[in-house]
Amino acid sequence: MLKQWQVALARMLPGDEQQLAWGEFKKVTLAALGAWIAYFLVVNMFVRVLNKIIIPILEIPLGFFLAIQGTAIVFGVALYVLTKRTGASSHGNS
Repeated sequence: MLKQWQVALARMLPGDEQQLAWGEFKKVTLAALGAWIAYFLVVNMFVRVLNKIIIPILEIPLGFFLAIQGTAIVFGVALYVLTKRTGASSHGNS
């Protein structure tokens, strides 16, 4: 009984390859999150200045547009980069 438990526990513990992949995933995730937060903070710091510029076709202040649409675009790009980097590292490609 104890031997079966030890074997089951050994199978559940991550190996060296899984630990390296998890470390890469964590690093890329934190970088993507940092870029998204940095973009959000920079746009919000300059939103009053940017709101003086009006987008001609949409008639929307630029600061408002960047705060709403830009943040969503940056988030989508960060997710794309995250999946490309972690997908490549999980298949052994860099």
